[in-house]
Amino acid sequence: MYTFYSSSDEHSQRVTVVGEYYHNGLQIATSICNKKDLFFRKKGRTIASGRLYKGKLHSIHYPSQQDGKTFVEIAKKVVSEVLETKMPVSARFM
Repeated sequence: MYTFYSSSDEHSQRVTVVGEYYHNGLQIATSICNKKDLFFRKKGRTIASGRLYKGKLHSIHYPSQQDGKTFVEIAKKVVSEVLETKMPVSARFM
């Protein structure tokens, strides 16, 4: 399982992205920290990985390469989407 944490920015929330390659697809799950809460990596990772294993996914991607670098590129795009929509789980996977 891969994990990515969004960078700290005083104007935005922190997002944790976890992903796992499964049947040629990269399954992505996320968690978002409330602006009022203190960010803890372990807590974000626990929530996001729990969603991953329960099938409450943000998205599924089918990259040509299955490696950590590809995961990070996808995770950065996912962070932008989550911060824009404020929805860590896609409605199609709920």
